[in-house]
Amino acid sequence: MIAKVLFCLSLIGAMQALPWEPEPRDANWLRTHEGFVNNTKSKRDEINVLFYGDSITAGWNGAGKPVYDKEYAPLGTANYGIGGDRTEHVLWRIINGEVEGLHPKVIVLKIGTNNGGDTADNIVRGITTIVQELRTRLPNSKILLQGILPRSDTTAWFTKISDINIKIAHLDDGANINFMDMFNQFSVGWAQVDQSLFNPDKLHLILAGYQKWADTQRKLFDRLLNA
Repeated sequence: MIAKVLFCLSLIGAMQALPWEPEPRDANWLRTHEGFVNNTKSKRDEINVLFYGDSITAGWNGAGKPVYDKEYAPLGTANYGIGGDRTEHVLWRIINGEVEGLHPKVIVLKIGTNNGGDTADNIVRGITTIVQELRTRLPNSKILLQGILPRSDTTAWFTKISDINIKIAHLDDGANINFMDMFNQFSVGWAQVDQSLFNPDKLHLILAGYQKWADTQRKLFDRLLNA
């Protein structure tokens, strides 16, 4: 499979897909994807919670592991976060076997920060397409859609992220799709992230950031899990 996908990528060349157009990445990424597919096949009846996203989500198995092991691992949770992923990559993974046969109670989705070079409306469309694909493939699962966290300390980033979060909040239907915006919990003012929760890069979280994430979403997460 990897060779076939890489061949297709070579034909596409350097063109970058739009945020709502499914697109794979390189060979290492495809191996990680295949690992997730194999995990899905072997544990499809054990996965009750599914985390989807980029490096911030993947970090639950890194800096956030103590919180993850306490809060989520005992629930039958699979973490399908991959560093560097954009919306188009997550969409490709969903379409290509990672959720086939699953029936998780809750899907926690946080994606979009790596699409920062796209327009806010294009990023919103990418996130919306992922949500729609998850609803089609996993109609009985509840989606906990997270807003994009603040990053950097620039007005441009804060403005774009705020715009995106306001728009994807409209996907919340009060039942199957539930939006949570943690922007204020991770910032201490306009264009100023809470440095006590972030690495010096002002993008990735440290342990305290993952604890804040878990604490902030706990009430809604528990309600969806027990619905």
